[in-house]
Amino acid sequence: MDKAAYLDLKRARLAQAATFKKETTCYKCYLIRENCLCRLIEPFDTDIRFVILMHLKEAKKEKAGTGRICKATLRNSGIITGIDFTRNPEVNALIADPGNHCMVMYPGRKSLNISSGDVSPLLEAKKSGRKLVIFLIDGTWQCAKKMMKLSLNVRNLPRIGFTAKHESIFYIKEQPAAYCLSTLESIHFFLGEADRRGVESLPGRPQDNLIKVFKTMIDFMVRCALDPSRSSYRGSKTGYTARETRKKRKPSSQRSIVLPD
Repeated sequence: MDKAAYLDLKRARLAQAATFKKETTCYKCYLIRENCLCRLIEPFDTDIRFVILMHLKEAKKEKAGTGRICKATLRNSGIITGIDFTRNPEVNALIADPGNHCMVMYPGRKSLNISSGDVSPLLEAKKSGRKLVIFLIDGTWQCAKKMMKLSLNVRNLPRIGFTAKHESIFYIKEQPAAYCLSTLESIHFFLGEADRRGVESLPGRPQDNLIKVFKTMIDFMVRCALDPSRSSYRGSKTGYTARETRKKRKPSSQRSIVLPD
């Protein structure tokens, strides 16, 4: 390429760059402003405090993660990023506070099942004025397992869970087992069970707004995956495929996705 052709090409690139409109990001839902979900979010209060322990990969790469929608919707919630929370001052302060009754939402043989288990310890803690603080691990199941293994302070907390009555509606992603729900779905279902068992009080089911926003996010993600004109389009080999056409994972009984208690 001669100098004249090079300069012509450079001028054309500069002209194209001048017409490019930089997209701005909403730092609540982490989508670009054009596709922001915040207009649909209806924040509400809960007695339970939810603390989302978000894996660094989830925080940096999953810009449309469900943890951020939960944070924007639940006024009594927070996000702490990291992998090993053993020495995290914010986590340790919550655990050490005598006014808190801290638990981690994670499966286990000894996990308190809020759907069918004995919730009297939670009711007694609430009656005595202690606040129920639920830590959630936000990341892939393998990342969550590593976080639980490393975070000795969180691992030593009593576990709490539920019996899900449905599989995840996050059909754009394949879950490793039928009982695996997204962070948002877990909080939504847990709140319903907590309200039913008297651990929480949510008249009118404000938590259903989480699912409304979630479904809108899923529809948006599917449209992006199927649209070849979008910069996020990844091609037919790795783009979105219907759940029923995907290759099935190993049964969960053959895969160790949960850290034993």
